[in-house]
Amino acid sequence: MSNRRAIAIKIVVTVALLTFVGYRMDFLRFVEILSSANLLLVLLATLVHFGSVALSVIRWRTVLVSFDIHPDFWPLAKISMIGYFFNLFLPSGIGGDFFRAYYLSKRERRGMSTTLTTTILERNAGMCALLVLGGCFASIYRIEVQGVSLLYVFAFVITGYLLATFVLFHTWTHRKISAFLRRRNLEQWEAKMELVAQGLNSLRSNKRSIGIALLASLVIQFFASVIVWIAALSIAIDAPFIVFLIFVPLINLSVMVPLTINGIGLRESLFYLLFSQIGVPVEMAVSLSLVNFLIYVLTAIPGGIIYSLYKKEEHLDEILVEAEVS
Repeated sequence: MSNRRAIAIKIVVTVALLTFVGYRMDFLRFVEILSSANLLLVLLATLVHFGSVALSVIRWRTVLVSFDIHPDFWPLAKISMIGYFFNLFLPSGIGGDFFRAYYLSKRERRGMSTTLTTTILERNAGMCALLVLGGCFASIYRIEVQGVSLLYVFAFVITGYLLATFVLFHTWTHRKISAFLRRRNLEQWEAKMELVAQGLNSLRSNKRSIGIALLASLVIQFFASVIVWIAALSIAIDAPFIVFLIFVPLINLSVMVPLTINGIGLRESLFYLLFSQIGVPVEMAVSLSLVNFLIYVLTAIPGGIIYSLYKKEEHLDEILVEAEVS
């Protein structure tokens, strides 16, 4: 499928989902709820999110050490903030994890495949923590959506995650997949898979690094729920905190699937679908989604400022041009 066709499909899905949600809303009530948001609580949630970003830098640095890459905290934080800015405001082909990996590869004079692998392993730690946190609390506090228990949803995803991990990294299946890729002349994909496997094995031998990465990931995922909970308080949504520990991991998991433009439409639909199960009106659920998105935008703005201040010093313009071409 061509890139233009994929973008066109995302636009159609985005518009369809926004129409689906918008049709069910009282627009004037929606505007009233948004305009009544407590700005101090929004700023508090933004500060919590900055703490989450700092922890993600520590997690990435922990993974990088296993690849014998030892950047200082502030340069890595700067890379992460700029990457976060690109992840929000530019197409998915530029910025985000790709930009972080590309910038770090230039700074540390390491191969792009190596630095990109570190972002994959870092994200994998985050995925593991997300599933553990959501699954544990879904088993404590049972909630159903359209008659389906969310515990079963988490169990299904966790099973798929474990199977995929086993298939990719178990010795026998790893050899079979490598042989298949070689027969199909996909040596580049085999090399990337090999690099990820080597990085994972390196992490396995360093239990301290695994512990730090997983602990940081659990706290990051917990903070993600705290952020949405504070955002909910800012628009007078009164809901048990435990539901945020279930809903937020599920929402974050779902928006990883590239069905819409930057998750727009899908995110609002999920907030409506999940929070309506505890009696939250559609206007408040969608308002919560937008307030939460605003918090992420506020966190991303410093990345744009850092980029504008340091782009000549760090040759970021050259990096962006090369990223667009590749």
